[in-house]
Amino acid sequence: MSLIAHFIDKKWNLHKRILNFCQITSHTEEFVAKEVETCLNAWELNRVFSITIDNTSSNDVIIKFMKKWMNARNCLLLNGEYIHMRCCAHILSLIVKEGLKDEEIPITRIRKAIKYVRSSPSRLARFKGCVEREKISYKGLMCLDVETRWNSIYLMLATAVKYKKTFDLLEIIDTKYVKELSKDKGPGVPLSKD
Repeated sequence: MSLIAHFIDKKWNLHKRILNFCQITSHTEEFVAKEVETCLNAWELNRVFSITIDNTSSNDVIIKFMKKWMNARNCLLLNGEYIHMRCCAHILSLIVKEGLKDEEIPITRIRKAIKYVRSSPSRLARFKGCVEREKISYKGLMCLDVETRWNSIYLMLATAVKYKKTFDLLEIIDTKYVKELSKDKGPGVPLSKD
């Protein structure tokens, strides 16, 4: 967990400070709230305007606990009216995921193709051989998407598009590639329309 303070000084300059960066051993609402409370106490922070946190229902309980605790100590600005600010990056991530639901199968095919190539040195070498045969000048690494980063699907797909001819050639010369992506009724290899 990372706890960051944003504040304005007496000269109206905006500041940002990392107050704490710690491992969370339990994700229960009470435990997380107690960790935040401990950090605020350690820094002797007695004025809080808002807390920005991911948009999950479990975090609503954390905020409720924090609001009660801060109200008891009279450290909330505006009576805690703006205490819970939902993380816009998390909201954006949820929007992107919802918007991509119709493209789930094509994205899965591309993700599995990249996983296949990256899963062993020999497969990666075979893929690099296909890159050379297709005379692709792009030298970027293929990346996989990350659940918590909304733009990582875009980065994965943008890279895969640059290697489209390579994946097409790999399908012809590597029978294991086709079998692996099609096993267990999998979605198969990426299609041209993907």
